[in-house]
Amino acid sequence: MGTAFWIALVFILIAFGILICRFFIWIKEEKIRIYDIGALLDIGKKQVQANAYGFKPEKDRLMAILSAGEGKEYAGKVAALTTVRTFTKLYNRYDNNQSSRYFFERAYETANMNVLNALRGENGRAYAVCLMLRGNLLSYAIMGHINIYIFRKKELILLSRGQIMEELIKEKVNKGLLSKEAALRISDTNKAYNYIGRDDYMKPLISKEEIKLKRKDMVVIINAGVEKNISIRELEIILSKKHGCKKTAKEIIETIKKKDTKDLDNLGLILIRI
Repeated sequence: MGTAFWIALVFILIAFGILICRFFIWIKEEKIRIYDIGALLDIGKKQVQANAYGFKPEKDRLMAILSAGEGKEYAGKVAALTTVRTFTKLYNRYDNNQSSRYFFERAYETANMNVLNALRGENGRAYAVCLMLRGNLLSYAIMGHINIYIFRKKELILLSRGQIMEELIKEKVNKGLLSKEAALRISDTNKAYNYIGRDDYMKPLISKEEIKLKRKDMVVIINAGVEKNISIRELEIILSKKHGCKKTAKEIIETIKKKDTKDLDNLGLILIRI
């Protein structure tokens, strides 16, 4: 066997070694998942930005929260910021052996108390959706009106619109507690019936079980301002583009602002690709 054969063999072995290394790197990345995250707020045509968001990434885990505040002057802003700070602070002490439900219940109740204390009698409130990812397993909780979707294969799948009158009416009709005729007389079905910052605390809506996500799925969270000003089809077209989540979030906000809607409300969204 000549020199050329041995040189070729060496190159083949090197190439094979590189492939093996890349394979083990891929395995390691799968074990320690890195999420693509995009979040963006826009003041719209309001005087105060009353939305807030927060993240807590930890190896293959992630906690994310989007909060939308309501109230005169700065009351909504205070409520939203207090809510996000409460969740991120509590998550720092979260034990991974505890269930996500335990965290949600404790965090929402604590946030409700903190908002009441921060506002000191001022009329303000906050809506919030918090999610936890454990690898590709999703759990979430919502208080008030914020939408959460999964974007999969160019289609948005609604998980929940939160605690709004429409969902409460459906529940009461199904249980026989409200007639269909009475339900039809209720006009504002998009109105939230629960919120953070109420004296008579009511629990959030919590996902019944963890949802198994697929590779390249995207979790989409939008507040009411985004929901009212862009159609599902428009969202699906933008989300279908092969961009990072930050660029996609920016395009969604820009698309809404180009419509030049009168009295455009605060806009807030979070995108997370698995």
